[in-house]
Formats: sequence, structure tokens, C-alpha cells
Amino acid sequence: MNKLGILAGTAAALATTVVAIPTADAHAQSIVLCSQTALRAAITQANAAPGPNTLLLAPGCTYNLTAPDNPGNGLPVITSDITITGSLLGTQNVIKRQSATAFRIFSVQGPNARLALNNLTVRDGRSDSSGGGGISNAGGALTLNSVEVTGNLADFSGAGGGIVSSGALTIRNSTVSFNRSTNNGGGLFSFGTTTISNTTVTGNTARDSGGGMDARGSLTLTNSRVTDNASDDAGGILSFALTGTITDTLIRGNTVAGDGAAGGGVLNRSGSTLTLERTTVFANRAITSGGQGAGIANGGAGDTVNLRNSSVSYNYARSAPGGILNDGGTVSLTATPVQENYPTNCSPSVIAGCTN
Repeated sequence: MNKLGILAGTAAALATTVVAIPTADAHAQSIVLCSQTALRAAITQANAAPGPNTLLLAPGCTYNLTAPDNPGNGLPVITSDITITGSLLGTQNVIKRQSATAFRIFSVQGPNARLALNNLTVRDGRSDSSGGGGISNAGGALTLNSVEVTGNLADFSGAGGGIVSSGALTIRNSTVSFNRSTNNGGGLFSFGTTTISNTTVTGNTARDSGGGMDARGSLTLTNSRVTDNASDDAGGILSFALTGTITDTLIRGNTVAGDGAAGGGVLNRSGSTLTLERTTVFANRAITSGGQGAGIANGGAGDTVNLRNSSVSYNYARSAPGGILNDGGTVSLTATPVQENYPTNCSPSVIAGCTN
């Protein structure tokens, strides 16, 4: 074979493989060339290899997934410790479904599975069964750093339009936007341990509850924004059987649109204890007949909301109250004004420090 033939053969081989590069630490690193075949091969190899593995995506590449790798999933199921890092040069890497067939992008299946995503976008995934239109984490550990999860759908009975997680979920410096669920958790549905910081959850919708997020188990939400999400109930955040803290966060412009719905910004229920510190609950809405508690709705006995150095203002409901609905639970206010809500600020249970 002449030299041109050898070069052509080599180029063709590289187009469907990964290129391993030596590292000084224990992490194996591989460069993933720009094709869905190369990405699938790299994940398969990393699953089989011992120890943590890092996959470095090709600069500027959009990895279009045109068919599922396995039933319901665009890529091989993550079963080991894998980090996938997008390039910091130029356009952010995108991994997306480009097919009429429904499948999510990533599936993580624990308990030994760990997936970290850095500097990339996950978009246009769709789950028609078990939820997690973009990413599903079943008992493993999922970490997102500077990641955008957008335009994904959990259809039929599935929850978590963008993300569903039953394990450990950590999100930093990221955006969860314009995802949809026909069940709960338009942006994300988590019933494990959830830690979110410096992240925007915006424009997500759920047909049932938790337009922005449905959080169960434990939640730590810090220095973030939950804005312009919508659902029939709990427009921004559904806190369900949860112990959680929300700190230095803006909850704004979220909407509930079901008849008699509550919790435009936050709905706290089913034995939850939720503490808001230095958090603004502003201009959320309960827009349909009987809608209440456009800012915050707290459920019955055993449900507790503590607000410290926060504010609840300019929220609107069709029925009283517009600010905080306390339906037999406990709400405490410390240096927290509740004011300029329509038609009233607080009811029906007495909340010390809140007047109409």
C-alpha cells in the first residue's frame, strides 16, 4: 500500500476510536474524537477499565446521537467512575439526541457508578418510561460542573424532565432550563441527597408538581436562582418529605396553574422541614380559581418552614393569601418581611410577625 493509502486508513481508524494519553496520576485519560461512535466506545472502555477514567471531548464538537445505544438510553449505561469533560476552547461541547426515537442521553446505575460532567450541554433527550429525560441516576453519584441541561422531556409516567436522581446529586455553576415533565419535577426530580450551588433553574414545566424541582430526602440549595418555572402545583420548588436549606437564593416569577393549587414559589408538605436564609421569594403567582399561597404554601401538622433574613413580597394569588399559606403547620419568621402580597399576606393559621 502506498503512503496515501496508509494515511487514509489511519485517519479512518481514528475517526471511530479514542486516543489514550498518559498521565502522572491514577486517572486514565482519553481524547474522544468527534462522533457518537467514538463517544460510545470511550464509555464502554472506561466502564471496563479499573479505577477512575476521564474522557476529554473534542473541541467544539456536537455529539449527535441518532439512535439509542441500548433500550431507552443514547449512550452506554455508566457503571464505573467516569468523568466527561468538555473543551474550554471556543463553543461548549453538546451531547444531544437527534432522532425521532425517544431516549435519554445518560443513565447512571449504582451503587458503584459515578459520573461527573464538566463544561458541556446535555439536550433534547426524551424518556418515555422511567423518567429523567436528559439524565437518570439510579443509586449512583452524579456531579455536574458548568453544565447546561436543557430541552429534555420526561413523558408519560416519568418524572424529572431534565434529571431524575435516587442517589447523590451535586450541581455547581450550571443551568437546568426549559425541560418538561408530564409528571413531577420539570427541571429535576430527586429523592436522594441533593446539593446545588451557583445554579439557575429556569423555564421548566411539570404537568403535576414541582415545575422547577421536586426535591425529596435532603436538599442544600445555595446562591442560586429558581425562576419562571410552572406547574399545576408547586411552580418553583416542591419540598416533599424533605429536610432542606435554601440560602442566598432568588425564587421569582414561578407559576401554579391548577385549580385550587398552592405554592407558586415553594410548596412544603408531607413532613418536610425547610429553612430559607437570605432568600428572596418575589413575584410568584397562583393564577387559577382557588389558587393560594403564591409565595410559599406550607402543609399540615408536621410541616415546618423557617425564614431568616429573607423576604416574601409582591406575590399574587386568586384567593387569600398571596404571600404565605400556612395550613396547620409551623411557619417562623426572623427578620423576614412579608409584605405587598395580593390579596393578603398570610393565612389561615396565625404566623407571628406577619399581618394582613
